[in-house]
Amino acid sequence: MKAFKALILLVTMASSQVLLAQQPAPVPEKYSKRPDGPPPQRPMADAPTRAKKMTEHMTKDLGLNEATSKKVYEITLARASKVDQIQSSNADGKAKNDALKANADDFKAKLKSILTAEQFAKFEAMKKDERGPRGPRGEDGPPPPPPHKGKKPLGNN
Repeated sequence: MKAFKALILLVTMASSQVLLAQQPAPVPEKYSKRPDGPPPQRPMADAPTRAKKMTEHMTKDLGLNEATSKKVYEITLARASKVDQIQSSNADGKAKNDALKANADDFKAKLKSILTAEQFAKFEAMKKDERGPRGPRGEDGPPPPPPHKGKKPLGNN
């Protein structure tokens, strides 16, 4: 009987070595980590396409008439073209950011002269909603961090 148990043990150990020696299944490309850094960004649409899309969005949400919509498209196209020029320039990061901010401020000023006060206020609210909450919320400060979902750290029971 001891010989039989020894034989079973020997067969079990030999088969486990064969199973452990198998290669793992290959990971599909989309799930593997990129060795060369983050994935490439989707290219930005050209300026006229971006301007048209933004104008359509504003026309629908702000209830613009056709004449106002054309004026909004013109200033939106000018803004998008200038953004492209700034992004393709050889300036450093701070200079680009300053130029983009100046361009945005100029766009807002032109937009304010075209839209009614009510439409501009609605536009500002739309922009704030798009960006989402930033910074401290209310007087209580930032929200608490989400609860820890991993294992409990040892020693602090």
